[in-house]
Parts: sequence; structure tokens; C-alpha cells
Amino acid sequence: MPDETRLPTLDVLADLPQADFVARWRSLVGEPPAIMLESRSEMIRLLVDSTEPAPFRFDEQALNAPHSHPDRR
Repeated sequence: MPDETRLPTLDVLADLPQADFVARWRSLVGEPPAIMLESRSEMIRLLVDSTEPAPFRFDEQALNAPHSHPDRR
């Protein structure tokens, strides 16, 4: 008996022509994908998982500004 409470899983990238997907991948990564998996969404998930997060950028002016707190005098 199928579980009707679950939504179907859709690969939203499945309808994108392969040439377009590869071109967009290349624009993100700088080279075409080494392999094409059956699920393009899985490819994007693997890419995101393997990418280092961007370093947090501090505002230098905020760092150098005097710090005041209403409870401190």
C-alpha cells in the first residue's frame, strides 16, 4: 500500500536539457562535471556538500569602534 502522506520526490533539474545543465555547472565550478549522475539534484547536493563555506567577513570599522553596552559604565 503506498504511503499517500509523503510528497513525491521530484528532480526539478530533470527537465533541463543536458547541455544547459553542463553550461550552468561550468559557470559555477569552472569546468564541466567529471561524471553525470542519474539525478542532477544529487549532483548539486554533492557539490554543495563538498564546497567550503565562505569565510565570515567582519566589518573592520565595527571591530575598531569603541564598544559600549548599556549595563557598562
